[in-house]
Amino acid sequence: MTECDTRLPHSADYIIEELWSRIRGSACGLNRKISVKLQLINIALIVTIILSTVAISYISYIRHLESQVISSNLNVLSQIGKRVDSMLQEIDLTMLTFLRGSESLSFFDSPASNSPQSLMGISALQDRLGSILGANFNMKSVMLYAKNSGKLVTPADYYSVKDAPQMSWVQLFSGTTAKFDKWTALPTGTDGGPIGSDFLMVRYYPFTAGAADSKGIAVTRINERSISRMFEDLQFNDSYNVFLVDRNGTIMSHKDPALIHQSIRDKSYSEKILAQQGQGYVIDNTDHGRNLVFYNHSSYTGWTLIYVVSRQQLGTLSYIIRNILIGAACLLAMLAIAVTRFVNKQWFVPIENFITRLDDLVSRSHPGPGNHRTASSFSYSDLQNRIQQVFIGYSDAERRLHESLPALKLQIMFEMLTGKRTKFETAEPLLKHVGIALHPANYIALTAEFDHRSVQSSGDLQLYLYALCNVAEESIGSLHDGDAVKGAAVQINDYQAVILLSFACDRPADNAGLALIFAERLRTNTEQLFKKTISIGVGSPYPGFQDIRTSYLESAAFVAYKILTGPNAIITSEQAGSWDSGKMTEVFETVDGVLEAVKQADAGRTNLKLDALFDNVAATNLTKDMMVQLCLQVLLKALRIAADSSLDERFQEDKDTVLDRFQHCETMQEMQAVLGGQLNGLITAMIEKRSTRKKTNDLIEAIQAYLTVHYVNSDISVNYMADLFGISPNYLSKLFKEHTTMNFIDYLIEVRMKAASELLLETSLKLNEIALQTGFSNFSSFLRNFKKYYGMTPTEYRQVHADSIAK
Repeated sequence: MTECDTRLPHSADYIIEELWSRIRGSACGLNRKISVKLQLINIALIVTIILSTVAISYISYIRHLESQVISSNLNVLSQIGKRVDSMLQEIDLTMLTFLRGSESLSFFDSPASNSPQSLMGISALQDRLGSILGANFNMKSVMLYAKNSGKLVTPADYYSVKDAPQMSWVQLFSGTTAKFDKWTALPTGTDGGPIGSDFLMVRYYPFTAGAADSKGIAVTRINERSISRMFEDLQFNDSYNVFLVDRNGTIMSHKDPALIHQSIRDKSYSEKILAQQGQGYVIDNTDHGRNLVFYNHSSYTGWTLIYVVSRQQLGTLSYIIRNILIGAACLLAMLAIAVTRFVNKQWFVPIENFITRLDDLVSRSHPGPGNHRTASSFSYSDLQNRIQQVFIGYSDAERRLHESLPALKLQIMFEMLTGKRTKFETAEPLLKHVGIALHPANYIALTAEFDHRSVQSSGDLQLYLYALCNVAEESIGSLHDGDAVKGAAVQINDYQAVILLSFACDRPADNAGLALIFAERLRTNTEQLFKKTISIGVGSPYPGFQDIRTSYLESAAFVAYKILTGPNAIITSEQAGSWDSGKMTEVFETVDGVLEAVKQADAGRTNLKLDALFDNVAATNLTKDMMVQLCLQVLLKALRIAADSSLDERFQEDKDTVLDRFQHCETMQEMQAVLGGQLNGLITAMIEKRSTRKKTNDLIEAIQAYLTVHYVNSDISVNYMADLFGISPNYLSKLFKEHTTMNFIDYLIEVRMKAASELLLETSLKLNEIALQTGFSNFSSFLRNFKKYYGMTPTEYRQVHADSIAK
């Protein structure tokens, strides 16, 4: 067997030399066959490219179309959901406002009475109910039922439920075992009541009471058509494929009234959608094809808006583009065939000459039949080897990067802490690869962070966290004899490290004790080695590998409580506890005291009230986020007390900065200092504003006194007074308007008109003389202003009042 025969048939050298041999064999008398073959190959290649391009374009378009349909429908569904919630919230707010009225309180609290006063109250209550129905077309009816009296009142009726058996269903909502949502349909199996497709809003009175301890209920019948009409904004809503269901899967709103109050539990997609929160879509494979089922869950009502789009509906959108692409493909294919035939006919002769010359060159480069290795073949192999080396080198570098132990360790720990890895068996080989030893059960997570991190640079903090992880892993090994405790530590974010402990013992109490001992040692070692303090949150013990995430989230939440405990603390569930709702009343009372001190612009008293406020806050065991919100509310209410739009605008501009300062506080003292600084700045601004207001009041009073005495001066004007008092005319006009609610000229005319009326009644001066003595140099101007002010001429005024005096 020759060298050529032993070569692999698919090697590069074999293919190149085979091509050269075919070219040499065909160059002598077979050019016409090559022309035909080349033409067919070109046509086939171009047609293949065209068809592939059209197919890829069509597939890409379909995917893009589906993506757009999903995005647009989710967006529209979200908007409809917001509109539905807004409508229901408006109805709820209307009823809440109504139930706070005195008529409602009297109806629910008073026993049944036929006294005139009671009946007048019922009549007023019915008038208010009628006004509510007239103002909100989304409400069909409203009725109130009082347990105390057994009476039921509507805008048109007032009667006892015992006298109207058809309304006995109302009592179902107020029974001791009643369990209904606020938004609900009429209970099944009842007679009478709201019929058709509408649903109810049920409000207990008082608002915080349940069914058993309530004094009565308010039942509002909602117009279902107001909701179903909103569905018309969707793209494919002509087939009644949009509906609103409650948390039990019962249809509450649909374009087809016959389907309302039916259940969707028989649908294959119902379990998936009813278990979801937020919005999204699921794919439902049916006998008729694949459907896209969009959903939008409302956190307000607990209901879900569902929208089903079938594959046939999506296909109608792609029908036109599919036909266009097919037509374009046919046109391009015919054009390609014509161009290929023209090119072959016009330019193939030069190509054949080129092939002949190549044959001559190859013949000179391969003089002997056994010389199969040429310079060209060696250069091709060399190029192939170099490219292969580049790819191999890149693959090795990429593999080393991905298999880097620190990076792999961080990735595995992160997946465990976030719940992406939930099985010990699958994680164990990777853990061993990066040098982490864990027991298959019994885990506790600890979250540690350095105190006073705001005074440390980001780079230094990263180094300290890296060193802290090393110290933690060394401390784990010395915690217990043998392998009773195993674990690992990793930096989880820019300012926290997480230590995961696993125990051979199955007793949670003992494991929790060992975790506390470990936390104490870690805190002590950190203080000795780094001269810094740390706070550690200790999660609860859990037996399963899948519970690591829960323990980690607890520890991260506990460490945030250092704002109450102070720095250098070890915080467990016992220290964190839950906030004391009973003491919140004291907190709110103290807030009122702080606001009262701010209102009085008393900085010293404000600081004393702040001390009392934060003492009460510490006793309630609030979380840091709740404390931040409390501080923001105090600051916002203080701004409202100041009643200065400029201060309020400045707070809105600096709101993010103030919020960031509150969130970066690590102790209650720091948070109190930030809030105190803001309130003291507000008090200073209020004092300055009050001082300025007093000065302007004195100025306006001086101007008014001057006008009262010198109104006879006809030269008085805004510019005259501005020059006299040394201020600008515009500023004088603005101050005068703010303090008297009148402009300067109107006030001056009022002073002169009052003086003129006195002269008309008390003297016999002529009208032109009175005009001059009241500052009018123009008599007609005097007459015009007098008639405008008193509604009559000076002569008529003198005559009317003279007759009155005479009588």
